[in-house]
Order: sequence, then structure tokens, then C-alpha cells
Amino acid sequence: MALGRLGWALGAVVCAGVLVVVVLTAGAGGTTAGPAPAGKPAPTGSGPPRSPTDEEKDVLHQAEQLLIRDCMAEQGFRYWPAPRLPSPDYREFPYVVDDAEWAAEHGYGRELEDRQKRRWDEMGVRKYLNGLSAARKTAYTEALHGPESDAPLKAEVAMGGAFTHSDQGCTVEAWRGLYGDVRAWYRSIQMVNSLPGVRAGRVAGEADFRTDLAAWRSCMRQRGHTAENPSELRRVRFLDTGRGARAKDVAAATAEARCARTSGLAATAERLDEHYRDVEYREHRSAFDTARRLQLEALPTARDVVGRG
Repeated sequence: MALGRLGWALGAVVCAGVLVVVVLTAGAGGTTAGPAPAGKPAPTGSGPPRSPTDEEKDVLHQAEQLLIRDCMAEQGFRYWPAPRLPSPDYREFPYVVDDAEWAAEHGYGRELEDRQKRRWDEMGVRKYLNGLSAARKTAYTEALHGPESDAPLKAEVAMGGAFTHSDQGCTVEAWRGLYGDVRAWYRSIQMVNSLPGVRAGRVAGEADFRTDLAAWRSCMRQRGHTAENPSELRRVRFLDTGRGARAKDVAAATAEARCARTSGLAATAERLDEHYRDVEYREHRSAFDTARRLQLEALPTARDVVGRG
């Protein structure tokens, strides 16, 4: 039983059901697991490469977006760089909301995502893309992601199967400009990005987690909220778009956070998540180390791109 996460997938715009431009938080800067500490200089030869800091992930993401923007302009299209996260206040809670103060202010954070979507509209993104003809929409998608029939990039992922991607298009050109070896980058980052969902399932399957989840359910019932797990509660809350929905979000999320602490679910989830992060690093060390090495090596180029704007 994998619990849902408060992740954001920014659908920049949907053009008549044809074109979707998506930015995922688990993108270019998303490596997270493993023992290497953050905040130190890039490795010079010995030991595993460290994970990039949040600031470095922001720089890498921003540089990628700027490179895509410039490449798309050369193809005769406009492209609006998207932020790595919708807001500085944005938080992810893979298992359960456990910060009552954050919950009291943001509920489940839907307004943070809505705010970013409103910014897209204010910038004219939706109007621009909806104004493209059918042929230009197809050309836009191919310019961004490469021809659909051409998919020589392939990456196995943790849940089984493989992802593929064209080795053409502005997204790949941005990867090439930052990371050089796009095949190594694609293989490693797709594997790394597939692991959080697998880890959530492993954590949720542990007896300790299930015991504390039952205690969480009991606590929530006492506070007037009935749900099998936090994922179900969030799903129900996001289906509510009527008057007073935000206030109900705040009430539910605040109760969720308090029960997460008193039931022990938050502490158990944190402990098990850390354990399985280490397990995943051992199982997929090559992918982690390759992605981190390429990210750290890309930082000087990324800073230069961001500096130029």
C-alpha cells in the first residue's frame, strides 16, 4: 500500500487536449538517497559523489529551463521556464502530513499550486499555446521532446519495465549542454526518480508502519475524520472544490499532522524511509553515483547559464 505524496506536477498548459508541457519535481535535480553528505565541495576522485544541495538543484533546474527556452526560440517557439517547485513554502509529505504549523497555514498546499497556475495564465502561456494550429502544436511538441517515433534513449526503472525518450529535441539538447552524456544521464536519473514510489510501498508494507497507521486512523476518527490512510484523506479533500474547501483542508491537515505525531506514524515513517533510502542506495549505487557525478560536474556550466539569464 503506497501512500500518496503531496508532490506537484506542473501542467504548464493543455492545448485542446493535445499538448501538455509538464515539469516534475523529480526532474534533473531529484537525487535524494544515499549516505553522501550535502554541502561539501564536489568530489575530486575518491569516495562516492555527494547529493546536490537544494540550492544546487535549483541552479541545475533553472539552467535546464533556460537552455530549453533558448533552443525553442531558435525553432520559432516561445517557452516559459518553470520553477522547480511552485513556491518557496511548498512541502512534500510522502507518507503523512506531520507539520501542524505548515498545515494550519497551507492545509494541503493546493493554493500554492493554484497560484503558480494563475501565474501561467497571467504570462499568457495558455493563450499562446491554445492559439497554435494543430500542425504547430505537433511541431511544438516535437521541437520540445523530439520525434515521437524516435526513442533511442532507454532507462530501466525500479518498478519494472523501461522508459524511452527521443535523443532529439530541446529537452535533450539542454541535457546534453549540461551533462554531456545524455544516455548515461537518462539511464541514471530515470532509475533514481523511480525509486521514491517503490520506497513508499516498502515502508507502508512494514508491520510497524501498519500498526501506527491503525493508531492514526483511530486518532483521526476521534477528531471527526474518517479515512483509511492519509492518501485517501487527501484524495477526498482535493475532490472538494466548493465554498469553504480551504478551511476544511486546514482542519483535516492539522488533525492529520497532530495524529501523525501522537500515533507515532510520523516517527516510524521517517525511520523506515531512512532505512530504505540506504537500501536503495546499495541496490542502485551505480545509478545514484552516475547521476550525482553528472550533476556536480554540470554545476559550473549551470551557474554560467543562469548568470547569463
